[in-house]
Amino acid sequence: MIKRFFFLLFFVPFFGGAQPGVSPVVEYDGKQYYEHLVEAGNTLWGLQRMYGVPVATIVDENPALQEGLKVGQKVRIPFDGKVETSVATQKHKVKSGETLYGISRKYETTVDVLISLNPELEGTNLQKGQCIQVPHSDNPEAATPPAITTPNPFSSDTIEKPDGSVEWFEFTFSDSTVRHIVMKHETMYGISRRFMISVEEIMKVNGLSSDSVKEGQVLIIPLKQERAERVEVRSVPSSYDSNGSGPVEFEPKDEYKIAMLIPFHLDAGPQYSKYVSELATQFYMGACMALDSLERKGLKADIHIFDTRNDSARVVSLINDTSFLSMDLIIGPFFESNVKIVAEFCKANRIRMVCPTAMPDEVPEGNRLVFAAVPSNERLFRLLARHMVQNNSKDQIVLVKPKLESEMPLYQAFKKAYEAAAREAVTAAPLKESTMSEFTGHVRRGIQNRFVMPTNDRRTALDFMNRMNKHAGRSSTLPISVYGTKSWMNFSEINAMYLDRYNFRYASSNFADYYSDPMIHLNKQHRTRYKTDLSKMAVHGYDVMMHFCSDFFLKKKSCLMMSKFDMKQLDEKSGYVNKSLYVLEVDEYELFNSEIPRD
Repeated sequence: MIKRFFFLLFFVPFFGGAQPGVSPVVEYDGKQYYEHLVEAGNTLWGLQRMYGVPVATIVDENPALQEGLKVGQKVRIPFDGKVETSVATQKHKVKSGETLYGISRKYETTVDVLISLNPELEGTNLQKGQCIQVPHSDNPEAATPPAITTPNPFSSDTIEKPDGSVEWFEFTFSDSTVRHIVMKHETMYGISRRFMISVEEIMKVNGLSSDSVKEGQVLIIPLKQERAERVEVRSVPSSYDSNGSGPVEFEPKDEYKIAMLIPFHLDAGPQYSKYVSELATQFYMGACMALDSLERKGLKADIHIFDTRNDSARVVSLINDTSFLSMDLIIGPFFESNVKIVAEFCKANRIRMVCPTAMPDEVPEGNRLVFAAVPSNERLFRLLARHMVQNNSKDQIVLVKPKLESEMPLYQAFKKAYEAAAREAVTAAPLKESTMSEFTGHVRRGIQNRFVMPTNDRRTALDFMNRMNKHAGRSSTLPISVYGTKSWMNFSEINAMYLDRYNFRYASSNFADYYSDPMIHLNKQHRTRYKTDLSKMAVHGYDVMMHFCSDFFLKKKSCLMMSKFDMKQLDEKSGYVNKSLYVLEVDEYELFNSEIPRD
């Protein structure tokens, strides 16, 4: 029988990541923007708080963010020329060596705001002892609590029972504190695991606004009350090496433990996103329907569901719990910054992990326990390139260079994959490269023209389609096909007639045919259970849960609704990625799988 547990963990909200410091103001298409350089730990919700601009507006201006933030990425944030100064303030006494940037990080604000509150600081250096106005903080410089030096607060031992068996217990004691001096290469996460205390609590006790630490820094660590706990010991084969090679083997069990890390945002706190919350709920609804089917097939599973939001501190607190060591599978989390934390935990503790959303290619690299269910955009363009080499050798293939530097990885991914596949093929059409201003000159009569425009940017896509239509729109006989990304389907500015006229296509790892018999049957079940129609995200949740549980635990193939999970190991030391491909096409204003002939 499948058992499900729902854990709602309500911690103090944590806004991880670096602050923007001095973000230059740039002009783009006649509008002014802050140009924020993404640092490790940044989140969309953190950017919303820093700049006072809604997440929806930031994503609308930067469509590539639908795939998540990447370190080093430049994000345009609308700037109206004014800095909001109507905030509660307090005084801050400058310490030796402090800078405006460092103070802005401490008070979770920007250098621009500090200068607006203290105009005399512009163009000058801070002086030790100088008092400046800063945004009010509940506890920016918490008093350091007294510390009591204590012996090693942790110990573990075995207790022999009368029948000769042995049980392992872990003891913690002392309700005082210790001073910990940060050593070279230590991280806040590593310290939290060493002392069995959450990152949040360490930050709160020490009055920190960032989880960054440096060598020599002194942290006050509160120790927990004495307790003894029985710890479940997992039988890990001696042959397992977290840095080894080849597949990792798992022994079958009578019952499995599965954790689902899903961003429900049930507390609707400062990081709440209605859009993300709805998608998370739909994914969970579909997964529950799959679990019912799996139970009928014989799966016995103990399901644990956790609301992670988009909060790295919460994710760290979850996996710090010793109960996570007994998990057989972790599905989630949904966001890149959190995925890397869980991936390292799974690698160290021999637990399989399924990423249900698109992740960068480097996530499964060097980690044999990671299964990336959704290919990244770059991987999809590599798969598309190989597909076109194999199927379009008699056509003209034109790759158009995007305007934005951030789009170049997609461009290079297609180009390199096409050239590599062409070298292996018996015959292949030569790849022609062009720019936005010149690509229309490649249109030829009497041959199928296929233009690849690798961009997620709304303005670039609209400009491309307008140029194409201006050049070729007067003739309905020119055979032209345009290849872009899935995001184009959501760009309302692009006339649907353009997408239909130029047989717009994009690469995808799934295709939902709502008219197929299995999908109709599942939709009826979904309506009966939830009183609403089946969404694409619900189908995805169904497919992910059905495929991986069937494959891992039942060793059976499963009937999926819209996905093909062609999971291939990147190399002997790495995890698995989904290399399945659908090429979807707009025809007569409807979306079809272009590989299946239609009447």
